[in-house]
Amino acid sequence: MLQTNRALRRARRVVPAAVLTAGLLAGGAVTAAPASAGTAPLTLTVQPPSSIGAAGGPVEFTETIANPGGTGWAVVLQLTAETASGAGPDFIGIETRNELNGRWEVVPVTLHHEQDKDVFSAEVIGKIMVPAGEKTDVHLRIGAPLGKPHAGATNGGVGPAVTLRSEVKGWWQDLPVEPAVRDTSTIEVGAVSNELAGVPAGAVAGGAPVEFDVLLRNPTRSAYTNLGNVLFADRHAKVEVRRADGTWAALPAVDVPDEAAGPAGFYLDGRDSSLAPATTRTERVRISYPAGTPGTAGELRPCVFVNETEKEAFRGTTFCSQGATVAITEAAAPKPTTPAPARTSATPAPPSAAAPSVPAARAAAATSAAAAAVPVTSAPPSTPAPAPAAAAAADPAPAGRLAVTGSDGGRTGLLAGLAVLLIGVGVAAFAVVRRRRTGAAG
Repeated sequence: MLQTNRALRRARRVVPAAVLTAGLLAGGAVTAAPASAGTAPLTLTVQPPSSIGAAGGPVEFTETIANPGGTGWAVVLQLTAETASGAGPDFIGIETRNELNGRWEVVPVTLHHEQDKDVFSAEVIGKIMVPAGEKTDVHLRIGAPLGKPHAGATNGGVGPAVTLRSEVKGWWQDLPVEPAVRDTSTIEVGAVSNELAGVPAGAVAGGAPVEFDVLLRNPTRSAYTNLGNVLFADRHAKVEVRRADGTWAALPAVDVPDEAAGPAGFYLDGRDSSLAPATTRTERVRISYPAGTPGTAGELRPCVFVNETEKEAFRGTTFCSQGATVAITEAAAPKPTTPAPARTSATPAPPSAAAPSVPAARAAAATSAAAAAVPVTSAPPSTPAPAPAAAAAADPAPAGRLAVTGSDGGRTGLLAGLAVLLIGVGVAAFAVVRRRRTGAAG
């Protein structure tokens, strides 16, 4: 009976050894080891991405586990991503590539808060085999989606950097990797943005459109999808964008929810456009304002929306930049198309009825005196006076006197006519007085 018990105890010790040997032959790595074998000569090399984009796609990187020792290992890789407080459950995502089919698989991530930071923890699913004297690459992707597709976060964020911590652990808890194999890396978090360039200072309501550029920038290593490049402007303005073929396309105005009387949004590339990593795209835009647009309606504001909800515009992860203001003025009043006729020096201006000139007043007084002194007789048939030009041609100026031309000639002729009239009036008055004296003497 005692010998039987000893045989059973030997069998129990032999079975684990047989299983261990089978594991070594099948997996090429040690799955168990004596306590003295806890020291593992493993190393970890991490090549993290230089940056990721907030609300952008995941970025690929590699972690390499090397085993320069003579004993193979089966390990797991634990990852944590730490960021400043204010993150949500879907703000960090981690993926691993299945080496059998090449597909990317999502790694479950849990979020917990530690004082002033948020920690996302993930354990890569599956056993990682590191044969003796070899190294194994683990292909990963990390991103900051800030929500899910078409359900972008409207509050909170990550960054300006993410601290990535990686640790290699033994497949079994009772077989730790000692000394610990860890790595800490820093990944910058950037963002897509749009900005205005070359905006003119003013525009005329009802006038020609003004042109400027809208630059869409992605300085990160993330690709962006479900993206809206938006310019907010007065809802009555006409906003156009120049396409690749040089033509101008008018953009529809999209109302801002709960702000029916405010500005409208104009999608420069549509609601679900995309932008590649490390890319800048320039859109040429022109805008015109209808007549009567108030001067305060020239404010322009650029914003980028990522993962907008399908039913509501401008609701998603939002990045807005500094805007600009265009001073709007009314068009100037049109000038008369027919100019007033110019007054020439050859045509004398008619005397004003309200204030007659001095020669005209004297002529009127002389005419009244002559009418009172001279008896009315039948006038001989009048002969039209020759035109000034004809008279000048027919009767040249006497020798020794200069010919009179222009406006001076007109005034001189008028004075000469008045002098003759006054002389005639004086002669007529003298004749009447003489006849009266003769009659009295007789």
